[in-house]
Amino acid sequence: MTPPAATLADVAPGTTATVHALDGVDRAWRERLQAYGLVPGRRVHVLQHAPVTVVEVEHAQVAFERCLACGIRVTAGCDGVPGEGCS
Repeated sequence: MTPPAATLADVAPGTTATVHALDGVDRAWRERLQAYGLVPGRRVHVLQHAPVTVVEVEHAQVAFERCLACGIRVTAGCDGVPGEGCS
């Protein structure tokens, strides 16, 4: 069973999460984040939340303010991505 969705800001550092939506992010920021690979279905690894949120997406590290992390809906853990294991 998949855990309930939360925001990226709720995910503890060191945890992998699957992005579900960027519905709490305005259009300009959504396009920037998507260009870095933050798209629905993508796994991200949370590295830190202070002083800014930093996540690893594919082989890149992306940093952004907490207010953006609060607008990114995720499910913590590896569930929700068929055919992919956690690494």
